[in-house]
Amino acid sequence: MNNYTKTILVLEEKVILLINKLKENHLDLDRLIKKTDELKSNDKLLKIKLAVLEEQNNSLMIANNLLGSNENKAITKRKINKLIKDVEGCIFQLSEIKNE
Repeated sequence: MNNYTKTILVLEEKVILLINKLKENHLDLDRLIKKTDELKSNDKLLKIKLAVLEEQNNSLMIANNLLGSNENKAITKRKINKLIKDVEGCIFQLSEIKNE
């Protein structure tokens, strides 16, 4: 076997190794793309769950305050007082319109 033939065989082996590595990389890339898609989907679901839980938490805090909890009592009173003032303002405007 001459030197030229040996070189060709070595090159063939290296090309085969590179092709196999390329196939492995392609399979890894496909697997990682699928995993990324799964993670993105999972992230969306978790964000939705978080939003629902935050809304439930806010609702429970309001209900807790209305039931007489000491936490945030001052905030609840301020909100109620503001609503009362808004209603009184509306009543006053309606009475002015009626008197005109």
